[in-house]
Amino acid sequence: MLNLYLDLSILIGLVVIYEARYILNTASVPINRVAIITSLIEFTWMVISITALFKLPLSAVQVLVPTLYITHNLIGWAYGFILAARQKDDEFKVTIPRWYAIFSYTFGVVFTLLCIVVSYSSL
Repeated sequence: MLNLYLDLSILIGLVVIYEARYILNTASVPINRVAIITSLIEFTWMVISITALFKLPLSAVQVLVPTLYITHNLIGWAYGFILAARQKDDEFKVTIPRWYAIFSYTFGVVFTLLCIVVSYSSL
């Protein structure tokens, strides 16, 4: 089960990279199929990561995978609430600052590489 979690985390990291690239290209998060699917995948993985943190036998290095993912999501939710609160009532999409999209892209790359290293090494 641990290997499956780590291997699927690689795919989740790629989803984070894809979403960040999408935001960089559009400069906003319109409510469409892409946004709904990636958000659903990332929320589901958040729940799975919390469960993994407490249920899987993680080594000291492996514990970084769910911990970093959970932390990234909590920061993203908090920042998203702040951005949404600043929007005017008649606007239906939130504009994401470029620096945050770059941060998210960088996280996705680092997270994916971490998952590859942890998954395919004997740490």
